[in-house]
Amino acid sequence: MTFAYALSLAAAAAAGGFLGSLLGLGGGIVIVPLYSLVFGMPVHVAVGTSLVAVVATASSASAAYLGSRVANVRLALVLAVVAAVGALGGGLVGTSLKSVFITGVFGLVLFVVGVLMLVRPEAGPGEGRSPQPAPGCGTGGARGSPAGGLCLAGTYFDPAAGAHVTYRPRSVPAGLALSFLAGGLSGLLGIGGGVVQVPVMNLLLGVPMKAAAATSSHIISLTAVAGAVVYLVRGYVDPFVAAVTIIGVFLGARGGTHLARVLPGRSIKRVFSLVLFYMALRMLARALDLGVLS
Repeated sequence: MTFAYALSLAAAAAAGGFLGSLLGLGGGIVIVPLYSLVFGMPVHVAVGTSLVAVVATASSASAAYLGSRVANVRLALVLAVVAAVGALGGGLVGTSLKSVFITGVFGLVLFVVGVLMLVRPEAGPGEGRSPQPAPGCGTGGARGSPAGGLCLAGTYFDPAAGAHVTYRPRSVPAGLALSFLAGGLSGLLGIGGGVVQVPVMNLLLGVPMKAAAATSSHIISLTAVAGAVVYLVRGYVDPFVAAVTIIGVFLGARGGTHLARVLPGRSIKRVFSLVLFYMALRMLARALDLGVLS
């Protein structure tokens, strides 16, 4: 491997890390297509390397978000349990079978979610501005909690709005089911699962976009390991390429996390929608074998 090649890989990984930490996606939506289409890596190697990088990206972003208290750790831990199981199953399937049909269906889902993200308002029910903790905490658990006494409500300070934002997740059981799907897609396609986790938390659970992206990074840092282990065991991860990728995504993730703190949630949502549309077109084109964007 030449120095120029390694530098190119690092630059691509940095782009993935930047976008992944900004939107809570994990970076795989950039790394997998670049590595497989631009650098000519076998798809399984690109996916395996991406999953290793996703762990690094999400962990870096998660640490920064935890410091700013934007991520909802309790909600992340609840969703991560089922997502990890899904990631393990997705990794086993992804290393054994072709996923053309799944890719096509996923492309359609991404397109629909992208539209919903544009037309639905940013705020979810229960969101407001207050310096006090979110309602429901410390009184036997919040509504929508999967277990009594477990408070999943959250509050954080939004510098762009200049105020505290409070919210309380709803429809948590449905969120658990979709988190399992997100984990499965993470292990299958090496995309981290954030393309499902973020809209699920924002649209279904009513979590504000900034908190959804931050919490998604925390979930991914806990669950992508399950899928990565499968690819490691089956020999689809090049250690040197993985090392270069991790360095790149770490540097890119720091910049993305910083930008996410100052950008308005509405702007982040619009960028996220554009990413979803691109992903939808690329995956549909691959599924239909049109040779466009794929």
